[in-house]
Amino acid sequence: MNSSELYDTFRSDVSDVAKPYLWSDDEVFRYMDAAYKMFVRLTGGITDFLSDATLIDIVAGEKVADSHPSILRILHAERVSDGNPLRIVNTTDLNSVTQSDYGNVRSLVNDRSVGAVHSMIIGRQKDKVEWASIPVEDDQAQLSVFRLPLEDICGFDHDLAEVDEMHHIYLLDWMKHLAYKKHDAETYDVNKSTHCGDEFRAYCLQAKGELERQRYKVGVVQYGG
Repeated sequence: MNSSELYDTFRSDVSDVAKPYLWSDDEVFRYMDAAYKMFVRLTGGITDFLSDATLIDIVAGEKVADSHPSILRILHAERVSDGNPLRIVNTTDLNSVTQSDYGNVRSLVNDRSVGAVHSMIIGRQKDKVEWASIPVEDDQAQLSVFRLPLEDICGFDHDLAEVDEMHHIYLLDWMKHLAYKKHDAETYDVNKSTHCGDEFRAYCLQAKGELERQRYKVGVVQYGG
């Protein structure tokens, strides 16, 4: 299903097929974009290690670098030049490390040495990462991430392939949730809006469980005896 097909289904479901529409095309696509992104947020994000969004430039002499704004969570990082993994340090780790490790983490944050990048500090500022040491040469960091969709849905014939097609029909619930919140005598219906929002969240919870089972290997329980 693409955005045109979802658009037609929405208009049919809410009986808004004759002009002048109760909801404009711009409003429908805005609701669609919001539903698409909300599904991704509530189910944990799109897994990615191949798109340009998963690359961060390491620039000689620059301790801070830009990360892609779509990234929700970084799972793994490595240097492109040699494949060596980068240690990922969150600034909140400073509040949870043991006393013996505190000095090591603090030294990473305050490191001003020059050399090969071996650690990446995240969480200090949105869409930014910080290298633990000042890079001595240009490189790139390759990430594995959970992220949001890379493109906004703005009109007809937009590909919705970043979310599996079996979920597309359920995006209508969030679209209706937003549509029925429109403050207009002919569209506002708080009960319908609340019901559709609850239905959508319940479906996303179920879908999240299914996606997590696909993403992670089954643990092995060993028994002694």
